[in-house]
Amino acid sequence: MNINVKDIIADSHLAFLNQENETALRLARQAISLAPDNPDAYRCAGNACMSLDRYDEAIEYYRTAVKYDPDNGNRYYDLGFALASAERFSDALKNLAKAEELGCTPENLVQLYNLLGILCFDIGRYDDALVNLNKAEKLIGIDVDILKRKAVIYGIKNDIKNGLMTANQIKLVTPSEYTGYQIAFKLLVQAKRLDEAEKELERARKYASPTMDFYFDYMTLELEKYKTDNDKEHFKTALGMIEKALKTVKPTVKEVVESYINAAEIYLQLEDADRAIECLNAAQNPIWAYNNGFDVVVRNYEPVTLTEYDIEDMIEADRKKIEEQFGDYGFEEMVESIEPDEEGNRDYLTVIEDEVKSDAKEDSEVYKLDESEKVEYSSDNIDQINRLYVGAYTVKKDFEKVIEYSRKLQASENTYSVYLGKYTEANAMKELGLPDFAAKYEEIIKFFRNAMIKDPTDLTAVTFRVQCYIDIGQYDEAEQLCSLLTKEVRNSFMEKIKKAKSGGEQH
Repeated sequence: MNINVKDIIADSHLAFLNQENETALRLARQAISLAPDNPDAYRCAGNACMSLDRYDEAIEYYRTAVKYDPDNGNRYYDLGFALASAERFSDALKNLAKAEELGCTPENLVQLYNLLGILCFDIGRYDDALVNLNKAEKLIGIDVDILKRKAVIYGIKNDIKNGLMTANQIKLVTPSEYTGYQIAFKLLVQAKRLDEAEKELERARKYASPTMDFYFDYMTLELEKYKTDNDKEHFKTALGMIEKALKTVKPTVKEVVESYINAAEIYLQLEDADRAIECLNAAQNPIWAYNNGFDVVVRNYEPVTLTEYDIEDMIEADRKKIEEQFGDYGFEEMVESIEPDEEGNRDYLTVIEDEVKSDAKEDSEVYKLDESEKVEYSSDNIDQINRLYVGAYTVKKDFEKVIEYSRKLQASENTYSVYLGKYTEANAMKELGLPDFAAKYEEIIKFFRNAMIKDPTDLTAVTFRVQCYIDIGQYDEAEQLCSLLTKEVRNSFMEKIKKAKSGGEQH
């Protein structure tokens, strides 16, 4: 009987490897019926259930495997992984810690530290996450995924120096990919070091292949610059970045949608409601718009050109250059060999031969999106589109349209979007002079009051309620609620109330 069980378990494992998960589960259950105390049979059943996304069943199978083999760390690892997949993080951490204590196979140990790093990150234990990711890194050496996770944590901790060091480490491994440059760029923007952030993008342009993310980041840079000098030329430059991206990179449908939405947002900042609406309409029919040459930038907005640089196409060539420079050094030695600057940072630049090469698409055929592809919108996309329509039609003072899109916002899964939709509908009714606008305001004031009762920390409901009171001239109620707001927000509302009382602008 034992030989037969071993054969059945082997067949189950083979079926699992061949992605025949139902067969693997059936065979595992057969083995369990013949040998109900065999932990390997339960592990096979658990593995099959995991691949079938049946996490609760997998947990029970793995838990039974632990019962019959309690001194084996690999059993606890399997159970911890399943618990993590089922988002039972506390139990997952306990079992993974037990797996580390008892010891696992090397491949499981690497994944264990990786998983511990991810779980600690998810629950906000960032220092513990770094410790575990560093343990995984020591076992497997260079790993870009681990480095990216570490960089995100450094960003959250506002540890710019270590974040930049990690970005440079990524560039040591993949200098022709944009990942490392993008991480450095985001960290520099976070630190308000915009000049250095711009240099990072130029560095990426010189050494990495252009991507949509690259151009989106250039757009972000221009928007950040606007915050410092209020020069609206930055908006026009940002629009040029979007146009350049769409004409240079082969975008996905999702990227085309995001491009048109971003353009609409910028046009709204420029108070060009008509162009914003055109971009939003294109975002709702992106394949047709892109394939028929919809232009983000029109003649009134001068496009922006960037200096063209050489791009090394083959990452393998870059790897060879690193090998020539660093030989058989380990990863830490490679990093340490780069001379630090005055602040202790090491600025890595790949040495690449200069050749003239254009950013333009190389294909002789004009790139088109697949017209049969189904366009999918995230809930954030839908909310943003509806919100921008509300903004654009408000600028145009077309309040019938404002009401139409406000009601769409109210169907959102996002609380803020619902709040915004309810408020803008009432405000549009007031602007139209509809006889029932006062009743609508009372209705939504009650709605926001109930939201505050359910969650006393919901300051968003407070701000909308204050604005409602200002809109209908109930200034005493507005002033009373302002005491719940932060000083900056309170002062802003008190200024609005003062202007409203004196007959000035209320919005």
